[in-house]
Amino acid sequence: MIDRTEVQVPYDQVNDPFTAPSFDELKVTEDELNAAQLTPKCIVENHTYADVAQLIAPGGTGKTTIILYELIRIALGRDVWGCKVVNPGWSLIVTAEDQREQLLARMREILGAMNLIPDERQKAVSSIRIWDVTGEHCKLVFVADGMVQLTNLADRIIEAHKDNPPAVIVFDPLVSFGASEQRVNDNEQALVTAARRIVRALDCCVRYVHHTGKGNAREKALDQYAGRSGSAMADGTRMTFVLHPWEEGDQLKPPPGCRPDRNSSITVLARPKLSYSRPNLPNIWIKRTGYRFESFMELYQTPEQRAAAQANQMHQFLTHELNQGKYYTKNNLDTKAELLGMTRKDLRAAIVDLEITGRVVDTDLPKDQRHGNRKTFLKPIPPNSGKAGAE
Repeated sequence: MIDRTEVQVPYDQVNDPFTAPSFDELKVTEDELNAAQLTPKCIVENHTYADVAQLIAPGGTGKTTIILYELIRIALGRDVWGCKVVNPGWSLIVTAEDQREQLLARMREILGAMNLIPDERQKAVSSIRIWDVTGEHCKLVFVADGMVQLTNLADRIIEAHKDNPPAVIVFDPLVSFGASEQRVNDNEQALVTAARRIVRALDCCVRYVHHTGKGNAREKALDQYAGRSGSAMADGTRMTFVLHPWEEGDQLKPPPGCRPDRNSSITVLARPKLSYSRPNLPNIWIKRTGYRFESFMELYQTPEQRAAAQANQMHQFLTHELNQGKYYTKNNLDTKAELLGMTRKDLRAAIVDLEITGRVVDTDLPKDQRHGNRKTFLKPIPPNSGKAGAE
């Protein structure tokens, strides 16, 4: 356990001078040039890399719960909002806002809604570590001699986890780990530096959870500068995500299949800055019903991408319905086309896609469900079961 009482250090101890390397010491070799990678370690394609990230959202949007859901899927190696997990691993949440018990209760509900097999559930539980520093003076940076400086908290986290580095470290919320919002950009740049220090040592993603400014929250701005205070955080991070709730009447319109209802909420997850992916990534639409999440990718999509998205949507629907004790055949699925936001042609094509890829199989109905000629149903195959591809 890290000693929380020693996160403040004198200025003269954190500002030790060092000798700049000479011209010869900075020489670039051919071996170094050939080994250089264009991107850091990819954890989730088009989503999470071993660098500094921030998630910006107004209060009350469920951002911490969404992060928990993402981290569980990273631990299990399951796609995150349709993005492939390349390097799964465990995650550390350093929380200064929600107490550990509250996060564990949400985690329990998420796991229950995912209907995991026991081994998967145990893996997820063992892969999320929560350090509760609520109500404590636990800072990554502080002010000394009029300058914003690093505390030794980053180094203590490195020391504690150097033998088993996490995939992701989350600091929630950013404001609790900074020194002063009066020195806006100096404070944010120091927080970026602290995060980079951890990234460099542990080769993981360090993600700050940041709040939006009042104006940006009202306008539902989705650009990289949607966070409150200065611009240094947006400029210094390499991944910026912006999350806003969606309401009827908003300018943005949900993609096909993402239909609001009174039991669900819809949020829009934008990726305005992702330095290691192509620009102009589509927004991700997240539909939350209790602690169950569905994701939909914003159009424009190629025909192939659209077909794949509809197949994934159909698989999610069949899985959820089966868990509710509902069994579907090809014929009675036709009645759900409008609910799913598909034409009957698209719906049938999605079923064929799932059958060809082995993600649904025709299975005998339970005896009490057999009526007339209805003997079988379309059974969705869980991801990572060895019988089908990833979800």
